[in-house]
Amino acid sequence: MGTEPSNVLSSGDEFVDETADTIAMMVAGGASVDGAIRRLSRYTPDEVLANARELYEKRTQRVRSFDDARVLLNRERETGTWYPGPRPDDRFWPALEKRLRSSGLLDESMNSLNRTSDRVVSLLRPPGTTEINVRGLVLGYVQSGKTTNFMSVIAKAADVGYRFVIVLSGLTENLRAQTQGRLQSMLVEDLEAHWHLLTYPGSDFTAKGNARNLLSNPDHRLLAVVKKNPHRLRRLVSWLRKAGEEVVAGCPILVIDDEADQASINVSLKDRSSINGLIAQILRQPKTAYVAYTATPFANLLIDPAKDDDLYPRDFVVDLPRPDGYFGPEKLFGRDPLTTDEEDAFDEGLDIIRQIPGDEADAIRPPRAKDELDFWEPEITPSLVEALQWFLLATAARRARPDGGLHNSMLIHTSMNTRAHFATKEPVEKVLDQLRKAVANSRTAVLDSLRGQWEEESAKLPSASQGLGPVVWGEIEKCLPAVLGDVRVIVDNYLSKDRLSYDSAGGVTAVVIGGNTLSRGLTLEGLTCSYFVRAASAYDTQLQMGRWFGYRRGYSDLPRIWMTDELKEWFFALATVEEEIRRDIRRYEVEGLSPLEVPVRIRTHPAMAITSAAKMRDSVDAEISFSRRREQTILFNHRDQDWLLHNQDATRRLVHQIGANPVPMPSGHLLFRGVPSAIIDVFLSDYRFHEDAFRMKGGLLREYIAGENRQGFLRTWNVVVMNRTGAGSGGTIGLGLGQPVGLFQRSRLQMPSIPHANIKALISTTDRVADLQLDSRELGELHGGRPDDDKLRVHREDVLGDVGLLCVYPIDKDSEPRRREGSSPRVRLDAVEHVIGLGVFFPKAGGVRSEIAYKSADLSNRQLETEIIDLDAIDELDAQS
Repeated sequence: MGTEPSNVLSSGDEFVDETADTIAMMVAGGASVDGAIRRLSRYTPDEVLANARELYEKRTQRVRSFDDARVLLNRERETGTWYPGPRPDDRFWPALEKRLRSSGLLDESMNSLNRTSDRVVSLLRPPGTTEINVRGLVLGYVQSGKTTNFMSVIAKAADVGYRFVIVLSGLTENLRAQTQGRLQSMLVEDLEAHWHLLTYPGSDFTAKGNARNLLSNPDHRLLAVVKKNPHRLRRLVSWLRKAGEEVVAGCPILVIDDEADQASINVSLKDRSSINGLIAQILRQPKTAYVAYTATPFANLLIDPAKDDDLYPRDFVVDLPRPDGYFGPEKLFGRDPLTTDEEDAFDEGLDIIRQIPGDEADAIRPPRAKDELDFWEPEITPSLVEALQWFLLATAARRARPDGGLHNSMLIHTSMNTRAHFATKEPVEKVLDQLRKAVANSRTAVLDSLRGQWEEESAKLPSASQGLGPVVWGEIEKCLPAVLGDVRVIVDNYLSKDRLSYDSAGGVTAVVIGGNTLSRGLTLEGLTCSYFVRAASAYDTQLQMGRWFGYRRGYSDLPRIWMTDELKEWFFALATVEEEIRRDIRRYEVEGLSPLEVPVRIRTHPAMAITSAAKMRDSVDAEISFSRRREQTILFNHRDQDWLLHNQDATRRLVHQIGANPVPMPSGHLLFRGVPSAIIDVFLSDYRFHEDAFRMKGGLLREYIAGENRQGFLRTWNVVVMNRTGAGSGGTIGLGLGQPVGLFQRSRLQMPSIPHANIKALISTTDRVADLQLDSRELGELHGGRPDDDKLRVHREDVLGDVGLLCVYPIDKDSEPRRREGSSPRVRLDAVEHVIGLGVFFPKAGGVRSEIAYKSADLSNRQLETEIIDLDAIDELDAQS
């Protein structure tokens, strides 16, 4: 190559930067990096090319290294990283970024959004390649900003050359219109000359415009936001066909499937369900990338990956980070600890859940029989009146604050039945009318009641605990008349004409009664109060109905949720399931595994299916292993005297069978060394475990130990009877040791509807080495002041090898709770006899295969609502439009 003019070289870094951008454009257009370099070498100095290539590769590597999101990645995709991030001359992302910043998105949130959307775009194929054919899944959180993330992906994909964007947006027109409106206002309005809209807020896809001309124009970007409705999708498929195979094959298409676990999954037992089949027809176009977005991926992860034309996310699974300030299931309801470090934290959720008694839930739920529904009138229960009053108080508190919210919403969700929604509206309006009159006339009794409720609730979750200033009753009282004047009751379902809309410039204050239209995707602005009695039979349906998840900036002390105790416990369990899935994804990412190499495990629940049976038909039973695990009993039949006394006697029989005298430990605990596995097996058979325990079951533990024994491992155990001494010690119990044993304090979670006690955590991290002669100084040196179960386990295995450890914990039947401000309250254990808990600590498995199988629960006898939407009625209405 000839010598370049000096003025070209003198531009230095700027020329290198421009050349790196050119390489990125050529790769996006379908060239390889080497091919782009060869073409540029005709007129670019070798040194500049070398530096530009290095810069381009650094940028792509930077995108790959973003750790905001966790990614399971198909290795083929991993070797094909191509996207270096936005370029200075991009059009669509800079405009969207400006809009997002002007809407109040904070810098750190903006930076995280930029990084995570870069990562998703990098997992697509370059739009210039002959075949794209990508299947991916992005896992967000319910009401967490998934739309903002996929909007950013759309903008960046449009910048690199994806020309047709299809957003599949739920089943209801309300949700579709909301999504369309957001995309138009954020993506399109500032760049209308460069977008061609195929749908509008008031109009779903109708096959307007010449498909051949529109899809052939490289300068335009097309946008269609389409309901997952057979009539609309058939029109879209037909419209694509009219363009001709050659034109469609040359047009890069990005399909974003919002709420991808709803309607997209094949549920037909014979061939294919219509919506799934129509989506598959769209994806048969060679240059199509499909990215599913959902917060409840249970059904998506159970699709058969062997079916190439289905929607299993074979290429990537991205786990978006939990945003700052996000109120999710874990924050609101708490969850079970999944690691040893969490067990001492006792995170039990915020104290914002209020009980709907069972008889009141029955009174507000509609009858199942249609002929009874015609004459049914819902009863306005005390808990519903209390919830309505709280909504008014919380709205007044928001208005009293300097940055009072524009919109305020309350959700009443009792059923999916649309007629029940209309029947509930009038009684709710009567309650509000009575409150209007009482406040207008300054009725002392009503105002005193409202004041008492405000002060009681403010004490349970103080504003200071959420970093907010207090609002005194006088300020509330001043705002109440205006709130009562503004509030209105809206029924939102597919039959209602007065639908929920937040377009009013003066703000909306509304009590919204609804079902399925409010259960998926739709955002309820300023949601401070929820009254919820509808139980669903599946994880995904139940989680999606939680419209209270999301952001509550400036009023995180005000949200309250009224629900039954059973539902509260279900959400507690679902928070555990959700976090476990995400941790699997993170672990598999660290191990470098792809979605085709590992299944993401989904824990079962005795009262709920993971998803509908049709969506689970391709699932298989999973297995659990106790290798390196530490298991603990946390569920106890605390009011069953025979059950409790049996376990005390079982412990005495264990001590007797061991026969030797225990060794006193520096901690005060009592150690039996070298106990044969056969004695442990007898004890685990004798001890009564709670029937609802997931892993801590005698049969599972014994089967695992027997499997290890057959291969020559885990044949010896140490047994430690934990002995509470020193500060905080209370009563004692005799367990046949020749001396009394100190009782531990373990209070229970407040779950009134369940007949047993859940103490959530029994063991401490350092109990892993309870059978080692370590004083407090030595123990501190071992873990450096911060107990780490892995470090302690490794140290113990270095000392003892594959010796198992069984710890027995005697628990005081009168254990008192330790109250933490703002957290869900615990209550006194209140057992009829002292409780015996167990901690079982396993070393690394020595056997080749020691997993234990488990199966899903039988739900055939449960009387619960499934996610059934009157699709025929909706489709009929849609076909007519």
